[in-house]
Amino acid sequence: MHPSHLGPAEPLYGAAEVEAAIQRMAVAITRDLEAGALHRPVVVLCVLSGAVVVVGQILPHLHFPLYLDCVQLSRYGAETRGGDLVWGLQPRADLRDATVLLIDDILDEGLTLLALQEFCRDAGAAKVCSAVMVRKRRPREREVEVDYVGLEVPDRFVFGYGLDARGLGRNAPGIFALTED
Repeated sequence: MHPSHLGPAEPLYGAAEVEAAIQRMAVAITRDLEAGALHRPVVVLCVLSGAVVVVGQILPHLHFPLYLDCVQLSRYGAETRGGDLVWGLQPRADLRDATVLLIDDILDEGLTLLALQEFCRDAGAAKVCSAVMVRKRRPREREVEVDYVGLEVPDRFVFGYGLDARGLGRNAPGIFALTED
């Protein structure tokens, strides 16, 4: 898919820059989590659907035992503005006493990630870490803890590498910003 199918878009990061960011995150995650994973595998939760591309690329570079599961909690659907949180899928993995690594595509307002972090803690996780492919530079109503950030983007609607615009563009070869919302 070429980004022009979504209308005017500005390239923010090319494929090589995105892949380098994924590599940097993988190195940092491995450094921080591999020792604990020798006692009990880390539970990696892929936040569907946006994080599928990132998770698929980062997993081969995480050098420690892990379980992969997924969770779906969304505010956007096919819209470009967030709405209410809607659960689509809860993880099947037992999170009690586990180290959980949430991997999401974007930190925008942070409400989805906050809800997921709280869900994991309420399920008894011993430690909850979060990684996002992109973080928007914008003020947030609540502070959101993110341990690993791939790239920073302006406060615009972005797509590519798993991120979508109106349900399309997840397969765009880089990170792009719509020039018209």
